[in-house]
Amino acid sequence: MLAIAGAIGIFILYRFDPVTTRGFPQCVFHSLTGLQCPGCGTTRALHALLHGNVAAAWHFNAALFFFAPFAGAARVWPRFATRPATAWFAVAATIAWWIGRNVF
Repeated sequence: MLAIAGAIGIFILYRFDPVTTRGFPQCVFHSLTGLQCPGCGTTRALHALLHGNVAAAWHFNAALFFFAPFAGAARVWPRFATRPATAWFAVAATIAWWIGRNVF
């Protein structure tokens, strides 16, 4: 069931552009503050990647290119993911990205 739901989600994301299509969830943090959260742009970036547009995906959320391999490594090597140092690095990287994307 999870695979079917994932395939349907990928199809919808491929078929409908989140920039021009209503119905995709909006970021509550961005709506309230006008600032971008660490995940802002991920849906648009995934849509761009599904269409092979890496430059647009990078523009929408560059952190996706750093955190996706990190998540993949955590999936392959679970002991890597459960180390306290790994968690602290992930938290620090997320906070740095959050601040950096709103300052620069």
